[in-house]
Amino acid sequence: MITNLDILYRVSLLEGQAMAMLASTTQMCEKARKTHDLSKTATAALGRLLTLSGMTASRMKEGSMTVTVQGDGPIGRMIAVAKPDGTVKGCVDDPQVELPRKNGKLDVGGAVGHEGRLTVVRDMGLKEPYVGQVKLQSGEIGEDMAYYYTVSEQTPSLVSVGVLVKDTVLSAGGLVIQPLPGCSEAALQSLEMTAPLCTNLSDTLLRLGAEETLYDLMGHLQPVILETGKLTYQCDCSRERMERALISLGEKELTSMIGEQDGIEMGCQFCGEKRHFSTADLRALLEAARSRGQQDDGSGE
Repeated sequence: MITNLDILYRVSLLEGQAMAMLASTTQMCEKARKTHDLSKTATAALGRLLTLSGMTASRMKEGSMTVTVQGDGPIGRMIAVAKPDGTVKGCVDDPQVELPRKNGKLDVGGAVGHEGRLTVVRDMGLKEPYVGQVKLQSGEIGEDMAYYYTVSEQTPSLVSVGVLVKDTVLSAGGLVIQPLPGCSEAALQSLEMTAPLCTNLSDTLLRLGAEETLYDLMGHLQPVILETGKLTYQCDCSRERMERALISLGEKELTSMIGEQDGIEMGCQFCGEKRHFSTADLRALLEAARSRGQQDDGSGE
């Protein structure tokens, strides 16, 4: 058995007529499982979303990307936030959801639901973020992201993603193959012939490791590794961010909180880190909120 180290490959195919990304994300998905105490089904669902979100965000130069999946299944809403530096974080509404296996596999589609939307928000520091939204196709995440690439980015894509989990995550990863402008018909046919090879990606990664998987699945497509990186589960929350969030609630809400005995405790939905804000802290934040309110309406000048 090959021990997988998390890695992300960016690959040129067919002498530049297509590109691919292959990621091994076993450690990232295992950290997400531990952080949120996820069930097996929730681990597979969130792990798939984290993997593909991290891979997609790696192509950005700056900013961040937030992918939200809101289906009608029992897992509720899933969120992944990814940055170009390879850091990814996420959460689900119901981390303990578990369903009977379907055809011997974890029923991710049943947990997510088949009706709903996948929304991608790219914040690149401009005045308005880019927002793309598509209907869920199956709730299996891979098919839904492939549909997003095709509809919202006008890029037909072969997408495979998997998370193999027992008591812990044994293997996880994702593969995205996309033709580039000017791709020949013969090259497109070669890409289409690759699809059946990629149906059990997590098993292949477990058996061969990331680099051997790359050549096993895409050796016939003349792969050339252009770049390597890494995806890591990492939360960037801080006390300062929580303070800004509290200030944004406004005077009325903060005044109500000051009446709470011994202040309040805030927790981060992505990492579970909890921070205490005393009554004195809240009073200071209330003053900051009042000051900001005066500046916003011009009376502070």
